[in-house]
Amino acid sequence: MRHVELDETDDLKTRVAQNELPAGERILWQGRPDWWRLAVKAFRVKWVAAYFLVLIAWRLGSVHNDTASWAMAFAKTMPLLGSFLVVGAILMLLSLLYSRSTGFLVTDRRVVMRYGVALPSQLNIPLKEIDAAGLRVYKDGTGDIPLVLPKKGRPFYFQIWPFARPFKYRAAEPMLRAIPDAERVAQTLSRALAATGGTALQETVRDRQADEIGQGAALA
Repeated sequence: MRHVELDETDDLKTRVAQNELPAGERILWQGRPDWWRLAVKAFRVKWVAAYFLVLIAWRLGSVHNDTASWAMAFAKTMPLLGSFLVVGAILMLLSLLYSRSTGFLVTDRRVVMRYGVALPSQLNIPLKEIDAAGLRVYKDGTGDIPLVLPKKGRPFYFQIWPFARPFKYRAAEPMLRAIPDAERVAQTLSRALAATGGTALQETVRDRQADEIGQGAALA
């Protein structure tokens, strides 16, 4: 594994047994994203809900102002409410499907990301190819671990979405996203990076949103 490898296949499993790995390679951790955290952060369900609620409130108020009838206002708003429920259900379903079809694997040699619903893909990242890594921990203990890679062999942003660090379009960073017990996983990855002699530069990630802990951690 000289460089980052991106393979596409229709026969990928989200979990790997130890005996399926090459001789001498050892599994350190594997898991999948938390579907609710993925819905909130990748599919922005809270922003979508806020948008529809503003529209619904505006529609109710404007129709009532014009007709002086709450019954008419609710009747005129029902199609908008129905659209909100349909869109919300679609986003939740997508999040659940992505969560169930995704598997993250950390071994003593590499990080593997298996993901995709319609087109399953696999990203193999040798530990020695990781230049830096960061940690963002949320209030519920889930978190994100973005990986900074060399320019050579770096995947494109939309090849790895939703497991790409947001807004890093020109320098895409694969991200173990919405993983449970993120601090423990980060510590495991840190030890693996140190053992392979790789260098992970310190990166502090702070988040000021109310549901997140403003906390960053170096992984080496």
